[in-house]
Amino acid sequence: MTRLVGVALLLAATAASAAGCTGHSAASPTAPVTATPTLPAPMASPGRPDQWPETGELGAQAAAVWFVRDLYSYVVETNDLTDWQALSEPGCEFCQSAADNAAAASTAGTVQRLAGVTASVTRVETLNPLAYSVLLDYADGTTLVYTATGELVTTLDPADGQLLVVVYRVGHDWHLREGQWFGRGAVVPTAGASS
Repeated sequence: MTRLVGVALLLAATAASAAGCTGHSAASPTAPVTATPTLPAPMASPGRPDQWPETGELGAQAAAVWFVRDLYSYVVETNDLTDWQALSEPGCEFCQSAADNAAAASTAGTVQRLAGVTASVTRVETLNPLAYSVLLDYADGTTLVYTATGELVTTLDPADGQLLVVVYRVGHDWHLREGQWFGRGAVVPTAGASS
């Protein structure tokens, strides 16, 4: 509304100046120049880690870090769920929650830009020859939330904690089967051989 009032006043001043011409040239009024918002580019679609083909513990660790640090960040920055949904096991509530958040952001026309995302493995358990429980330390910096046109909506404080994920080998790929968040320093229970 303020912008419309300003334009109306500018047009009225221009008309009055033209009506009272005295032969002297008058500077034509100019609208204030405002910078066009620029949406920072999202991260590129993350390639699979080198250890992805490995079916054992090393492959599981690499997959867990990739899911949490790389693919999840890509989903948040782009709202693109193609790989996330293809590599999420049915019944994974953590996976579905991330997908629901991305869908809601897409509907609202917002995206996020993350900073300083890190994920490192602190514990690995073998559940069976194809499934592993991996505990990761997670941290990120201040997150910026933008509209699709590049206007900054809000900032989110840095977050850190622990994420316990279960990765499961399906054919040539690792899938995400479970995920659970724990606070920094919390005692995270082991999954146990019966999980």
